[in-house]
Amino acid sequence: MTDYKNIFITGATGVVGKPLLQKLIDNNHNIYALSRSNETAKSLSELNVTPISGDLFDPSLFDQLNEHNIDAIFHVAGMNKMCAKNPDAMFHINIEGTKSMLDLGNKLGIKKFIYTSSAVTLGEEKGLPGNEDAVHRGSFLSNYEKSKFEAEVEAFKYSKNFEFVSVNPSSVQGPGRVSGTAKLLISSLNKKYPPLLKNNISIIDIDNCTDGHYNALLYGIDNERYVLNSFHVTSEELIRRVKKVTNWDGSPIYIPKGLLKSAGPLFDLVSAFSSGESIICRESVRVLTHGHVYDGSKAQSDLKIDYIDVDSFIHKIISWLISQDLLKLEITNKD
Repeated sequence: MTDYKNIFITGATGVVGKPLLQKLIDNNHNIYALSRSNETAKSLSELNVTPISGDLFDPSLFDQLNEHNIDAIFHVAGMNKMCAKNPDAMFHINIEGTKSMLDLGNKLGIKKFIYTSSAVTLGEEKGLPGNEDAVHRGSFLSNYEKSKFEAEVEAFKYSKNFEFVSVNPSSVQGPGRVSGTAKLLISSLNKKYPPLLKNNISIIDIDNCTDGHYNALLYGIDNERYVLNSFHVTSEELIRRVKKVTNWDGSPIYIPKGLLKSAGPLFDLVSAFSSGESIICRESVRVLTHGHVYDGSKAQSDLKIDYIDVDSFIHKIISWLISQDLLKLEITNKD
């Protein structure tokens, strides 16, 4: 840890960044966090974190950080937006923003750069396990996948004067998050007959994700990437295990994937004529019907991560959702 005493982090208030920030605090680092608002700066200061004002492209970041002898950068910030009518901003932030932070690392003379990529960059064929050696299928399920894939390619080939490690989390879930898979889980368990797809689901527990990022600083090998994935499970098995530990007695109605795919063009048409941005469109259908089986064993071994098991995770997330009044269930621990 003494080799990386002074840390600069972007995205410190997000799903991944917030618990990582706390981990850095707990381990007594001197932390400098990117702040885009006075409100964020105030909350960071209250945590004894030094706010650095600006965005990923602010030329003043170097002057603000240069005197602090920054040892490492955690670049967590990024944009993930599905069904965007204009995804240009997402490409700009994910690709050019990453290059801007790499350039900042060179100027500051840092020792190590930890980049938050995504498991979607693996581009594994449907039904095959995705790991660090996966060959991308060549087509993209979403603009987000394409933006993160291109950002990762640019990051690896960028001329760097420091060690670089890419961390590729699957779907980050756990206490504190109510979007993504958690949103689907909440919606489903609050219904008697929820509509679902038969699919493969891969999850990285938020605490495992935090450990994976921090341990990438300690143990990550230069120019390597590490897939973070606590477990994968089918949607049917997930429901069975939920019933095992709660009093939920619902019966999912499984929608044929072909039916959902055929409705994709209709969703796009509706989205095109809507005033806001849709939550379902052809690209979100592609993501939903593809499913993912990710293999996080390399990170488990090399980054010394003790992954949570699926039953413990379910108990953990359901208990938290109940405590937040998001689910009207009881934990029963039925055999």
